[in-house]
Amino acid sequence: MLGIKYPLFQGAMAQISRHELVIAVSNAGGLGVLASGSMDASTLRAEIKACKAGTDQPFAVNLMLMMPNIAELVEVVIEEKVPIVTTGAGTPKAFIPQLQAAGIKIFPVIATVAQALKMAQLGVDGVVAEGTEAGGHVGETATFPLVRQVAQAVTIPVIAAGGIADGHGHRGQLCIGGLWCSDWHSLFSFGRSTDS
Repeated sequence: MLGIKYPLFQGAMAQISRHELVIAVSNAGGLGVLASGSMDASTLRAEIKACKAGTDQPFAVNLMLMMPNIAELVEVVIEEKVPIVTTGAGTPKAFIPQLQAAGIKIFPVIATVAQALKMAQLGVDGVVAEGTEAGGHVGETATFPLVRQVAQAVTIPVIAAGGIADGHGHRGQLCIGGLWCSDWHSLFSFGRSTDS
């Protein structure tokens, strides 16, 4: 569906998930995700161009929907033909038609089953189920029960995010219905512990 070798999304972290990290993750077979939080349109465009120069593999851009310049950022993503976006801090409803018309796959970050159902009704390509372990973001449900509940409620792909610290956690998420995992720690520990 996304053209990646391993079932791993790199979590978007403002000021950290820049082109260098995105390139490394995508070239290693995961999905690198560029964090656009706090960027203006020209900075985002430059970062996307740097990603394209460093990898021929798929990568995504995370769009924080509460940004005052979000319409400009969406235009940049469309103009630069980014294949995938993740969204947070709001509903992508207003931008879904534009993004889909450009052939961009949409994966909103959600924290509840109700949000996942709403996103599925809007026609997104999948959801990132982010549990309470994911850096203090919104939500009241831990990752493992959230992913299981969401995977049982929707028919679109579910990406697990939060508290996945090693290959055992990664495999556990896959067993309960998560299709991919998104976690910073997994990038460094997944390869170490999958054989144990």
